[in-house]
This record gives sequence, structure tokens and C-alpha cells, in this order.
Amino acid sequence: MQDTIIRIQSIELTNFKNIQKGTIDLLSYRQKNYYNGKSDIVGIYGQNGSGKTTIIEAFRLFKIIASGEKLPDDIKNYIYELEEKSTLKFIFYVEKKQQKFLVYYEFSLRKKDVGAELYNEKLSYSQINEENKKRKIDIIEYLRDVGHASILPKSRYYELIKNNKENEFNLEVTKRLSIKEKTSFIFNDSLEDIFKNNDTNPNYFFIINSIKRFARINLFVITNEHSATISLNFMPLSFRMENNAGVTSGDIAINLSGISNIDKKRYDIAVLIIKQLNVVLSTIIPNLQLEINNLGNELSKNGKEIIKIQLLSIKNGIKIPLKYESEGIKKIISILSTLISMFNNPSICLIVDELDAGIFEYLLGELLKIIEQEGKGQFIFTSHNLRPLEMLDKESLVFSTTNPQNRFIRITNIKSNNNLRNVYLRGVDLGGLNECIYEETNSFEIAHAFRKAGDVFGEE
Repeated sequence: MQDTIIRIQSIELTNFKNIQKGTIDLLSYRQKNYYNGKSDIVGIYGQNGSGKTTIIEAFRLFKIIASGEKLPDDIKNYIYELEEKSTLKFIFYVEKKQQKFLVYYEFSLRKKDVGAELYNEKLSYSQINEENKKRKIDIIEYLRDVGHASILPKSRYYELIKNNKENEFNLEVTKRLSIKEKTSFIFNDSLEDIFKNNDTNPNYFFIINSIKRFARINLFVITNEHSATISLNFMPLSFRMENNAGVTSGDIAINLSGISNIDKKRYDIAVLIIKQLNVVLSTIIPNLQLEINNLGNELSKNGKEIIKIQLLSIKNGIKIPLKYESEGIKKIISILSTLISMFNNPSICLIVDELDAGIFEYLLGELLKIIEQEGKGQFIFTSHNLRPLEMLDKESLVFSTTNPQNRFIRITNIKSNNNLRNVYLRGVDLGGLNECIYEETNSFEIAHAFRKAGDVFGEE
């Protein structure tokens, strides 16, 4: 699997949160080159409450489902308030040696009683040949309401049980387990094993396994919860490490308020992360380095070795606890390891909500330009800072609209001498684009509301 390249191409949302209809195609998909050895960047801009964070949450939900994890308890809130069902569709490019595929995965949620359920999934693919002609093949479709086979196409069901009659029972058990545990049917470990042991078409297992692996170790979704954790003085160090032993990824949370107790395995990982970050950190924030202050070991009540640590920042030889650094510096540090991995690995996709929070706008623009010009992976972010509009290719920028039926657009007909930032602000102020991108506010009404609100306590 190390030589497999997986790239997101498109996401389409229907009745998901505040988006009735919205599609974002990455530049590689729009140009039909899928992967050309370079980075893919998408910056999402728009008014507050217009769907930017919803895109981030859609990728987070995909990561949960495709990793085989349990659905969130609040899944009902993901469905558009006035609708009973929601559907999300994803397209991926998958490449291994000389084989190239477009992979299509979609799933649907529906409201039920006090909650919601995952009731439909479909996985398909088309193989890309030299003539770029593609014939779409359905690997499997899961329908919760259908008895007997539970899956489509019927030919796939009979194919799976033909050489192994036990698979008829195994498929039914897998369905019941996925319903009980509120997980994906298609990305259930049991279904993966069924396809692995079926040699009719090796592409089926390869694709299921590839998408699952991508979701688990190569897709990083940094939500606002991540930033909130930093505000509470916990440093979630997101990381991805690859060596001869394999790939490890995840988060290590370190308490910045005092002493943090971590086990030996996480300590060793943290040491490597800090060593990696220090290579880049001082080029982003001059003279800044990090250090782990090892305060000694002790045994926990179950006999496990625990190491007491404190994170320090070092500037010009002066050491201080990292908690005293700014929120922006701490945010950069928390995602820097995954940013480095994404920069160097074409199969890694990093998705960050409110990337600009606390980050100096000039630095933000420079970082994004470097990633666009020299990076290899994929980077999707939301932002309110408009500096990237002057730094990135216009095709790398998407704008949310006030129309829930068409939530995302690109601004077209931009001449080479036009400043996209100015064009966007003019569209906010005067309109004139294909869709309205700003729900108008009135400065006089705002001022009047502030004055009126100031009198509320005096009325009591």
C-alpha cells in the first residue's frame, strides 16, 4: 500500500446541515488530470454561517465512517432541518503502479425517532485507460431496508457466496453488526475480509482497503474543537510518522498548564515530533525552537512507566513554558507536523477550519504560496483572512453563497491584472456575481441596535 496514491477529487452535499445543495471540485478534477505530481489547494471563503465549516464537518464525518468508527451521537443534527434525508458523495483518484482509478463513494443518512441512521452506502469505480474512457463498475451497494442479500448488485452477492456458502451468513452478520454498532457496512472489517478472500476481481478489495486506509492514516481534519483545546491550554500535536515499522498517525494531547504525564510510547513519539518541528519552526517564526523538559519517570498504579514532561519554547536562549506563547504560535505548532507530511506526501490530505485564526496574514500568504508551488499533497482550508486571495491561483479559491441550493461558486472571468481580493470585496459590496455572496447588513441598523441594547438593563 506504500506505493498507492489517493487524492480527493470532489465532494457533493445534499441536505447536509445548512447546505441543501453544494459541490466543490478540486482543480485536478476540473482539469481532468487527476494527479500531476503537484499539490492541490482549496481555500473556502464566505460570510459567517454560509457553509464553510459544514464542508469541514462533511470530511470529518467521511473520515469517521470510512475508518469503520461509530457514528457521532448527534448525527441527526447533520441533516438539513426541513428534510428527512441527507446524502454525501465523494470522488477519489487512486493510483497504484500503472493502474489508475476514479472511485465513487456515497452514503445517506435519515432521521429516525430521536436520532438518525446510516441507511445507504454505495462504492463504485472506473478504470482510467490511455484513451481516458471510463466504464463505471459498482463494487457494492448497501441498502439497510432490503432483506435477504442486503447488497446490490445482485451479481455481486451471488459472486461472493458462489465459492463460499458461509458468506451468505457472514454478510447477514456484518449487516446486523453495522446496524447495532452504528458503523459503516462497506468499511466494516468483516466485509473487507469477505472481499479479501474472494479472488473474482482483486480490484474490489484493493479499492475498499485503499479508501479505508486513506481515511484512517492519511486524511487529517482539524476542526474548531482542535483550536478550542488549545485555548484550554492543551496542545493537541497532530502527527503522521512513517518508517520501516509502518505508519503511525493521530494526536498527542499535552497539558500546557502544568506537568503532563504520558506513557513511554507517546513520549518517544513526542520527542520525534519536536525534533521534526524544530527543523521548520525557526524559518516560520524567527529564533523559535521547542524543547521537551523531562521531569522524571514514575510507575502508575498498574505498573506502567509514566514520564512527566513540560513543553518549553526557546527564543534567543531564553526558555519559557509554551503556554505563554500566543494562540497563533500554538496553533501553528499543533498542526505543523501534519503540514510537513502533507507538503511531502501526495496521498496526504490536510483539512483545516479557520486556518487564519491567530496567524499573521503575511505569513499565512507566504505559507500557502510555498505549498501551492512546491508541495505534493492536498490542502483544504477555510479562512476569513483575504490575503490568500492575492497569493493563490483563482482556481484554488471557492466562495460560499447565500443560496442554500447552490452553496459554492468560483469567481470566473478574472483577468490576469485583476486583484481577486478586490473583485471579491466588490462582489460583497455591490453584487454582480452569478450568486449573492453576502447577505446585506445595514450599518445604521447595527448602530441603532447597539444603542437600543444598551438601554435594556436600564428598563428594569
